[in-house]
Amino acid sequence: MISIDTLEQFNPWWKTGNVKDTWLKPYKRHIYSDIEKYIDRRQVILMWGLRRTGKTTIMFQLIQDILAYSDKKNILYFSFDEIVFDFKEVLETYQKMVLGNSFDDADGKIYIFLDEIQKVDDWENKIKVYYDLYPNIKIFISGSASVSLRRKSTESLAGRIMDFHIRLLLFEEFIEMNGKDMEQIRENPDLWKNELVPLFYRYLKYGMFPELHDEMDEEFARKYILNNVIERVIYKDLPDEFDLKDVELLKILVYMVCKKPGMIVNYKEIAQDLGKDYRTIANYFEYLEFGLLVKYVFNYRGSPIASMRKMKKVYLYTPNLAFAFNRNIEPILPYMLENIVASHTDAKFFYRNSFEIDFILPDNDKQDIIEVKKSKKSVKQVKKYQDKFGDRIGRSMIVTFEEEGVVDNIPVIPVWKFILDIK
Repeated sequence: MISIDTLEQFNPWWKTGNVKDTWLKPYKRHIYSDIEKYIDRRQVILMWGLRRTGKTTIMFQLIQDILAYSDKKNILYFSFDEIVFDFKEVLETYQKMVLGNSFDDADGKIYIFLDEIQKVDDWENKIKVYYDLYPNIKIFISGSASVSLRRKSTESLAGRIMDFHIRLLLFEEFIEMNGKDMEQIRENPDLWKNELVPLFYRYLKYGMFPELHDEMDEEFARKYILNNVIERVIYKDLPDEFDLKDVELLKILVYMVCKKPGMIVNYKEIAQDLGKDYRTIANYFEYLEFGLLVKYVFNYRGSPIASMRKMKKVYLYTPNLAFAFNRNIEPILPYMLENIVASHTDAKFFYRNSFEIDFILPDNDKQDIIEVKKSKKSVKQVKKYQDKFGDRIGRSMIVTFEEEGVVDNIPVIPVWKFILDIK
């Protein structure tokens, strides 16, 4: 049986009445209020996302708020990240040693927080059993994986779960965490340009991770991302999930994308260069997508199915990963600019035929088009697309580092304004 000492280490509020200050953060992510609305709903709350995006912090913030009106013994937190204890044993020990009752006989609502749940075998069916047996339990779970975590939850817990994607910091959140008032900024953004542009470059390099929002030591930030995000996913999460034999290949592929985010993926060429089977390369890229290290953008052909059969580009989930792998980022800044637009818009498509448009964003029967440029030198590509597709185009724009204006009736938007959705 798991020891009571182990449980108490995770749950200091049983003695103190509060979450440890070091576990709490003063800033609450924008998504916090969306999750908070469902505290009293029956459904399981699933929070998923890349490592170090703040899932555990949100759990502790929820616990601190619940402590204001709930018995402190009625809240259990447990993390399966390092050592996978038996799921049933954790809950039975909690009932016997802390509650002193079964869940059936507990006084009041019970709140159970289970961190890194994907490490537990058959977790979805185990959660389902407790959900169905004990209506007085409210369950919160988190996980760092994506595809199988959500697939298992929707298949086995249909109607019993609500999921929330905990993304990397929005630029707006990063600005607020650095002590700026977004309401004032939105009233007159140009007035704040001299302060926001340096913040943007820090955000582009490493500021999308909450713990690095005020970090000024670039070497520390680089090591933080390499050690706590990239290597944890490559050497721990993905091998645990897929029983991989060649984890170094994962790192090589990430390194390739970090050198040129937005590269066209040609599995056969990469396989030939690395002396691997092309199916292995294809599979390992899929693992990296699963681990939220990379994302695909497909060549637009009018329908999603047709597009996904054509060539595709691969971007990083965040350009911060490119910073971690490259000590000199000057040569790759244009690629990082393109990558942050891909991340911000969650773009699924680009266009390449006789010419290329960086991003196509379908919106019902219209499509917005975005061309990303280091400067506003040319709108030729956008004009070609407008001429070809005419009425099917909604908005057209060029996103640059800092330049702004209008060229041939096409808006040119600096990226810091674009990702703040300032028109």
